[in-house]
Amino acid sequence: MNKGKIKGMGIFLVGIMLLTTASAISVNKSGETVKIRMNISPEEITSPLLDGNVRVSSDPLDERHPTIAKAPDGSIVAAFDREVSTFEGHVYFMRSTDNGNTWSEIWNTNTEIGDMNTGLQNWPVLCMPPGGKSIYGAWNDEVLERIFFINITDSSTSEGYEGEIHYYDASGWDYDRNTFTIAAYDSSRFAVGHVGHIIYAGYDLPSSCQIFWFSGGFANGGITGDEDYPIGYNNEVAVTKTLYWMAFDFPNETTGKENLLIKWGDPEQQSDCHFWDDVEIGSELADYKDPAMAASGESVCVVYMSNENAYGDFDLVCKYTTDEGATWHESKLPSLPQVDEKSPEIFMSGSTVLCAFVRNNDLYFTKSDGYGATWDEPIKVNDVDGSVVDEPGAVDISTAGIVWVDTRNGNEDIYYSPLPAPIINIEISGGFGVKATVSNEGIVEAQNLEWSVDLSGMVFVGKHTEGTIDTLSPGESVTIGPGFVFGIGPVTITVSVDGITSTAKGMAIGPFIMGLS
Repeated sequence: MNKGKIKGMGIFLVGIMLLTTASAISVNKSGETVKIRMNISPEEITSPLLDGNVRVSSDPLDERHPTIAKAPDGSIVAAFDREVSTFEGHVYFMRSTDNGNTWSEIWNTNTEIGDMNTGLQNWPVLCMPPGGKSIYGAWNDEVLERIFFINITDSSTSEGYEGEIHYYDASGWDYDRNTFTIAAYDSSRFAVGHVGHIIYAGYDLPSSCQIFWFSGGFANGGITGDEDYPIGYNNEVAVTKTLYWMAFDFPNETTGKENLLIKWGDPEQQSDCHFWDDVEIGSELADYKDPAMAASGESVCVVYMSNENAYGDFDLVCKYTTDEGATWHESKLPSLPQVDEKSPEIFMSGSTVLCAFVRNNDLYFTKSDGYGATWDEPIKVNDVDGSVVDEPGAVDISTAGIVWVDTRNGNEDIYYSPLPAPIINIEISGGFGVKATVSNEGIVEAQNLEWSVDLSGMVFVGKHTEGTIDTLSPGESVTIGPGFVFGIGPVTITVSVDGITSTAKGMAIGPFIMGLS
């Protein structure tokens, strides 16, 4: 691809303000943000299956495109779409307060808000920004030609969730948009990506990968894409400390093979992602496709399909960076010969990467505790063989668990499983001294976790501590660290637990550690 063929021209006007221009995104005539109430219903609509997979949806109509996030109160929120007819369909939001054993509906888009009761909503995506109290989300409406954004502003109360909704008027585009994805660095910086047909300034881009970026929560953002790639598929986005990221596959017209592209940049410095840094993965002999991408801090992990092997079947390959793209490393996930591993989805927290993928229409789970350097042996998730749908948007994973489209009942339903492994999370806090809270967010007990806490800088007391956590049950947390410290000036805190590393920077003022970030 010739990156310099159209200098200074992106496919969108530079600096579009999504959420400050009322005429572009208002969902009522006044242009004000619409508030909603997502009522918490005590009525359970699914039966508990404590030792197996749990059916989240119960309607005889097909449901697709599940997404899942953990709420700040510890509950789980999932969403999916259900098509009623060719021109009507809606997104349904579900909640579980018992670790996914039972689910109840809390809200759906069959509402007059934004005229959604007359539309066809699909492709919902959800994420909980680290350290926040919100859940962010988005979805498409094919009939109304709008992209909706939701901010569940307080999901930490048991009485009911409150939210606000905006929409982006995409009526100048073709209505056909798909492969929605979402990611956040924190409550201020997040991104939504999708694939859509764009006609703009003489360009006709039939399957163009786009990224909506937001740098001030729901108050400030823009949208960009690269006209050098008019046909792209399987778009993914991520957000690191200073950059926004895209990854997608595209057909190479010269070789006839599928190539993979990873792009990253700062849209506030360069709003046209045409000029962002990138890495292209391709060859004349193999296909590289269907990337899954996630980020944490300054680290990014990409897992994708590749048939570059002796048998020509698809295996999963990982590329990862821990310095925002300055250097890249590669690994391979465990695979079976002459069997396709397909449709990966990943979630990243600290140095831990969770991965779900499909093999022979069965769902598997694996994880890496080293940014993607090595991977555990995969564990089968679905308890009915061959029931998992293998297509874009059919699987999602986060620390809340795994959701997927399943056909065991003769139609397409949404099923849930908790993560079949201990999942270690580390939160560093300062104030008087330093401590780290280590929690197990999985469903399997963790044992013999060796830990260390190190402070670099002018630290005179508490520079290094270490120990072992004998057992950490699911849902349990413990506090580790030196407690009392004494230092002066900038410090970097590095916490390692069983190979999982988390870092934070702050300022030491005697026994106080301030301004952690």
